[in-house]
Amino acid sequence: MRTSQAGLARIRRVGPDGEWQYLVQWSERWRSYSLVGGHVEEAETFRECCIREVEEELGLSRTEFTVSESLRAPIRYTSYSQGSGAMTDYCMELFDVEFKYVELKRISAMPCNRWLSEQEIRQQSTRDNQPISVQVRNVLFPTE
Repeated sequence: MRTSQAGLARIRRVGPDGEWQYLVQWSERWRSYSLVGGHVEEAETFRECCIREVEEELGLSRTEFTVSESLRAPIRYTSYSQGSGAMTDYCMELFDVEFKYVELKRISAMPCNRWLSEQEIRQQSTRDNQPISVQVRNVLFPTE
């Protein structure tokens, strides 16, 4: 079975309704929204991966954000990977990412970025019926 290890960012804000919203990005390869983050490279920790991915995917410098220690033990689940076309054993670690000097408008203006509500994530579909990867729900709400 294929394995995949990833460091992922929990980037959130309080929405207009007072509820948390979570930043996701559209993936053309997977044809769905997923958390900011990516595959752990050789000799890289999950946290180092998360830092690198936030820099690359959001175009930020390391001085513009902070990354917590891992929020919990690694999250593991098995699921079919559309990108690889195979059942995959996933192991992911989640980190809180907070912006220091970044205007959220700048992040929100990136066409691939979107803020989602908990309800959308739990339903795995945006308000306008765009797919949300099971990864987002499994990592943000692992006890469900």
